[in-house]
Amino acid sequence: MAEPSSPASTGNASAVVIGGANIDHKSQTLAPPVLGTSNPGRSRSSSGGVGRNVADNLARMGIRTSLVTCIGLDADGDRLARETAGAGVDMGHTVRTSLPTGRYTAVLDDRGDMIVAVSAMDAIDEMSIDLIDGSAALIASSDILVLDCNIPEAALTRAAVIARASNVRIVVDPVSTPKASRLRTLLAASIPLHTITPNREELDTLTGFASASAGDLPAAALLLHRAGVENVWIRLGSYGSYFSSMAGGTARAETIASYPSTLVDATGAGDAMLAAYVAGLVKGLDPFAAARLGSAAAAITIESPLTVNPSISFALLAARVTST
Repeated sequence: MAEPSSPASTGNASAVVIGGANIDHKSQTLAPPVLGTSNPGRSRSSSGGVGRNVADNLARMGIRTSLVTCIGLDADGDRLARETAGAGVDMGHTVRTSLPTGRYTAVLDDRGDMIVAVSAMDAIDEMSIDLIDGSAALIASSDILVLDCNIPEAALTRAAVIARASNVRIVVDPVSTPKASRLRTLLAASIPLHTITPNREELDTLTGFASASAGDLPAAALLLHRAGVENVWIRLGSYGSYFSSMAGGTARAETIASYPSTLVDATGAGDAMLAAYVAGLVKGLDPFAAARLGSAAAAITIESPLTVNPSISFALLAARVTST
């Protein structure tokens, strides 16, 4: 379906991202993996972390973006600061701590799909209410706030409260099944959220609704709408996504197909998907059009061995959407 390639100018609109930043270490088998033994393969590392990846992608898409995170006073932290700023992200609100910079270690199969991953996010545990308050003016003056659930629950809630007081749209990525429980605090506090982006397992954590089939998704989404979430974007992996909205009090839902692509490495696809969605919102697209833009971003990202495809841009996204 064609989408506008030249949406409204962003003007002074900006995005603030608060979330994790770490170094990704990825090892990939050269053949179908055999468990319990050593597998021939290749390894590489890159800057990563959900919040950092979203901010990096947003900056490459032409959105004025600030990242609020914590990284260590170590070589990994130096690398993250240098490479993220190099992508165009404002790093002026990033805090350096004595704890080690986070590390994400993933094992991928020969097709590029993840087998298992371990996330050691030491430094981000330093994200406190006081640090969030230090960025209050930045949050309040932004057009949209993106939160990832890597940050401690108290900091997550405080950031949402600040944004809500200034009518800043709030988008939350649950990150993982264990960390999705942190989002439940926001839902219980009745803080209105613009969008949340769970996968099926995270959806179950948030709702207690075992969404085993596509037919279950509308009922699960409805529970979240009743908790104050305007848009529920459920990620379904290679099957695309399900987008449910109550914008303006009117229910609307759409299944969004995945865009054709050649899988090289699936790492970072969800982060790019979220970034493109946010970029679309900032540029004036409606949530469904922005979500389709996100689907295109995921396709572009998995075609690269890097967590963030350095060629990604808003023009490239628009071209992928209109050509499909």
